Amino acid sequence: MRILLIFIALALVVMIGKRLLQQPRRASHTRGVSGKMVPCAGCGVFVPEDEALERDGRLYCSREHRDAARGGS
Repeated sequence: MRILLIFIALALVVMIGKRLLQQPRRASHTRGVSGKMVPCAGCGVFVPEDEALERDGRLYCSREHRDAARGGS
C-alpha cells in the first residue's frame, strides 16, 4: 500500500513538472479580426475588412489614400 501511494505521488509530481516546463500556448493570431482581408483601392495593401475605410463603394487602408482618391476625382 505504501509503495502505491509513493508511486501515485511521484506520478503527480512528474505530471505537474511536465506542465510547468511546457512552452506556453500561443493565442490565436487572429485576435478578433474578421477573417476577410480586402485590398486598398489606393495602394493594394490588404487590410481587415472591418478596419478598411470606404468611399464610393471602394475600400482604403488609410485616410490619406481615401482623401487622395477624392482629390483625384
